[in-house]
Amino acid sequence: MAQQNPFGAAAPSDSADRPNQPDRPDRSPSGDPLSGALRDVLTFTHLARAALAERLGMPLTNVEAVEHVIIARSAGDPIGPVELSRRLGVTSAAATQSVNRLVAEGHLSREAHPSDRRRQVLDVTDGGFQHVMGELAPLLALIHHASDGLTPAERAGAQRYLEQVSRACRDYLAD
Repeated sequence: MAQQNPFGAAAPSDSADRPNQPDRPDRSPSGDPLSGALRDVLTFTHLARAALAERLGMPLTNVEAVEHVIIARSAGDPIGPVELSRRLGVTSAAATQSVNRLVAEGHLSREAHPSDRRRQVLDVTDGGFQHVMGELAPLLALIHHASDGLTPAERAGAQRYLEQVSRACRDYLAD
């Protein structure tokens, strides 16, 4: 009998349901239900970002660029086009094209770096911030309410788990 996968489609229950495929172990990493739930969150987060880009009428890379600029500015460490290209995993030229488009569309502004006039720093304009947040706010509200009903101990456990996952990702990136 087929099982439902997280996306609502029937998943084959064994290799006999997969014609012309050799017997092989399940390709998904093994893990407990908690790890599976995290994988679902990561998958649906990716899908939600793509939906956000579509709703904003922007390429996903541009949405990610605005997100990186907002996060960096909020952390008190504004970034320029070169750092943005590194964070997006694209060439400097590709990041510059995205920045030029986002500036022309009124989403970002570019200024000289306060201590190094050869460099630039990026910021999100008020209009750009409101445009993105107008579409993102409903998702953020749903996420905020996801912890409703958890006890303080459950919240502390969930926070500890997520912090450990974040640390594992940081360690992986540092290698």
